[in-house]
Amino acid sequence: MRQGSDCVRGVLEMDDVYDNANIGSRSSSSRPAQVLPFTDFSTASKAAVSYLRRLTGFELCAVTRIDGNEFLFLSVNESAYGIKPGDSLSLDRTLCARVLDGECPKFVSSTSACIDSEALSHIGAGLGVEAHIGVPLVLADNNVFGTICAINPDPMPDLAPLQVGAIELTARMLSTILSLELQSLDQRRSYERAKMESESDELTGLLNRRGWDRALREEDILCSQYGFSASVMVIDLDNLKIVNDTQGHKAGDDLIRKAAEIIQQTCRSDDVVARTGGDEFAVLTKGISQEGLKAFARRIRIALMVTGVSASVGTGTRSLAKSLTDAWTEADEAMYVSKRSKFIS
Repeated sequence: MRQGSDCVRGVLEMDDVYDNANIGSRSSSSRPAQVLPFTDFSTASKAAVSYLRRLTGFELCAVTRIDGNEFLFLSVNESAYGIKPGDSLSLDRTLCARVLDGECPKFVSSTSACIDSEALSHIGAGLGVEAHIGVPLVLADNNVFGTICAINPDPMPDLAPLQVGAIELTARMLSTILSLELQSLDQRRSYERAKMESESDELTGLLNRRGWDRALREEDILCSQYGFSASVMVIDLDNLKIVNDTQGHKAGDDLIRKAAEIIQQTCRSDDVVARTGGDEFAVLTKGISQEGLKAFARRIRIALMVTGVSASVGTGTRSLAKSLTDAWTEADEAMYVSKRSKFIS
């Protein structure tokens, strides 16, 4: 058990943490250190990770994001585990999942007391997990965003009440910063959506190419910052040229408007829909699995088909190594593969 004086010293030794996170500065004069506010959740997370490492001595400390069954590391200290920001694990193979399910305490000094640690030996260089901390980060709507957590390859002394309280307080403060930041983000998105209206396609009322490019750039930044997932769908009308040539451009315009209406009705309210070319549309969708994306593309294709509109559809998904612009290119290529297969067959 840690001595009380050590715990107090661990809780109060904040100057170095602020220095390491670049959130405070000490003047060259005799004035006290200036404590500045965190600029965003990411900066606060880095400071929290540094503080948790100093407070507990655990080998790896992190702030994580939970997205479906993905356990994504947003901020993490260097450790023998070799885990870096942006790495991910399957949630169902982590102790944090068991904490969230109520199967394991938030503070475990020896995992053998509550779970077989061999189930987690895949983490890091075979070091395993013998001690664990996992405190949920809960948003204002009571949904769990992720955790502030720590793991150690060896059992650790039980944490003192002061340490436990400091960790839980840190988690609450991170949750508060995150909730306020996401609320601000929602407001910003609402503003941007209004701004997008000025970047609309005259014929369909959808975003034009300029608005689409901006939507991709801005969502790409948010995906990088918060670990959000996003995908792109490209929809190309198969017979627009034939309609224009045989029935006239008014009929072609009617076909484009009809397709735009069907696509928009089939999409979710927060999906971004654009007309990116003469007979081409694109959809930006967030937080959807690969299976869900395939089903989404199939729904759009069928919705168009039942109204007499033939279209080819392709999809692409953003990843750590691939931007949303890359995902759009991937979706465009997949669409052309689909179109060629129709005419070859």
